[in-house]
Amino acid sequence: MPELNNTEFDIQVRVQQHMNDTVQEKIKNHEPLNDDEIKHLCPVAFKRRMVKSEIAKLGLSKHYSFVPTMNVVNDLRDLGYEVTDAKQVKARKKSTNGYQKHMITFEHPDYKVDGATEYPQILLTNSHDGGNAFTLSAGIFRLVCSNGLVIKSEDYGSSRLVHKGYSFDAVQKLVHEFEGTISEVLTKITAMKRKQLTDAQMLQFAKQAALLRFKAASYNEDNIADVVDIDEILEATRPEDAGNGLYEVYNRVQESLINGNYHYKLGTKHRKGRTIKSFKQNIDVNKKLSELAFELAA
Repeated sequence: MPELNNTEFDIQVRVQQHMNDTVQEKIKNHEPLNDDEIKHLCPVAFKRRMVKSEIAKLGLSKHYSFVPTMNVVNDLRDLGYEVTDAKQVKARKKSTNGYQKHMITFEHPDYKVDGATEYPQILLTNSHDGGNAFTLSAGIFRLVCSNGLVIKSEDYGSSRLVHKGYSFDAVQKLVHEFEGTISEVLTKITAMKRKQLTDAQMLQFAKQAALLRFKAASYNEDNIADVVDIDEILEATRPEDAGNGLYEVYNRVQESLINGNYHYKLGTKHRKGRTIKSFKQNIDVNKKLSELAFELAA
């Protein structure tokens, strides 16, 4: 392949930058992404086929049936859903590059209500190395802070689409299950908004939340405050999240946990919390946190 001269390279860089700026603006505004824009963010989603030698190299079963992610994307598009974000993890080793985990976010225009601060999303996660089956998770996006509430799968039925026997009917069934519980989930959020917490309840919720990130067997509700600055986890960073309402407390605790807005002790040293960059861990923590919040709201 011939090398690019300086002018050609400069043009290519500017084209890439323009694409990146355009895509990020569309994500910010929740506008539908086209295939080129999805590919810019998540090229692994466009893998079209896997030959027998690839399947063997990855140690997958001979019964493994490869299903391109874009088949599922297009099936969801046929059901009226639009892609509004896409991302892939960095491959940990060369052998898994091109097969790694990725996530596509979908929104339906019918569920974007004018004036509403929350609306539903579907999160599709997948990998081509056999490590993850297709998984659909229900999410509720919150405009105020660009955070999302992710609902545990059991709240709307089975969420896994195994890599064999894939069909449009299976996707359609899961989406209908999801849509059938949207009003129920939004009702739970309304209950969260009405629930006022005592100082003791806020403290307990923050401790339980901290244990979602600090999972050593030696940590529990009695000693986690000796390790993590619970006051920082409960701190509001914007006026909308101030107060003792469960929904406000949930959102500021969530933001602290995900963004690492707290300090903790490691031996004799104080360290700053780390941002959760793995979308798999992000979804897992969010599901468990929403479960804690829903229990408090009941």
